[in-house]
Amino acid sequence: MAEVYVLQLSDLYGKKNILLELADRQRREKALRYLREDDQLLSLAAGYLMKRYLPGFSEDRLWTGKDGKPFLRGGPAFSVSHGGAYAALAWDENAEGVGVDVEPIQEMGYYQPILPFYATAEEREAVGNDAKKAVWVWTRKESLYKCVGEGVSDFRELPKTLEEHVLFFGMPCRLASREKNGHMFSLALRGAGQSVDLQINHAGLP
Repeated sequence: MAEVYVLQLSDLYGKKNILLELADRQRREKALRYLREDDQLLSLAAGYLMKRYLPGFSEDRLWTGKDGKPFLRGGPAFSVSHGGAYAALAWDENAEGVGVDVEPIQEMGYYQPILPFYATAEEREAVGNDAKKAVWVWTRKESLYKCVGEGVSDFRELPKTLEEHVLFFGMPCRLASREKNGHMFSLALRGAGQSVDLQINHAGLP
């Protein structure tokens, strides 16, 4: 079963120096490239979640594929995300691929101009004028992309995400989504027989 750990932005204020000390060089450099303090904190939090909760994590075992997807040599499949007021880590030792995404729920006017660029006609019909459904589809697409991590240049090429079970390039994947505190969380697992139980665990800080 997938493990999902999150940190909320409100947990991070006043902890930047601690997070910087705990971060490896690559994560520090990545986080400090963000201009906004909140984005720096969430990026550092994502690194902290990997370091604390991802089995077998070490900087020298972490590498990035040509599409930007991070991998852990010899470790479980995992994914990280940060958006809105949350950073999230998901991993599963039995899955062939994992993808997680978190986004704040915006007003429908935010999604209307971009919906045609990520949703199929059937998905757009299901969304209608419902902002929660719009971000539900978006995060499921994003998590599926992160899970498979290759072969897609346009989100409209991704399979429709209205069902729990989808086939992506012949690979069986499962999806789950959950709303929490004005945010939508979505999780994708790749591999036959994978079940998705999206339980969100609130992580602790030192």
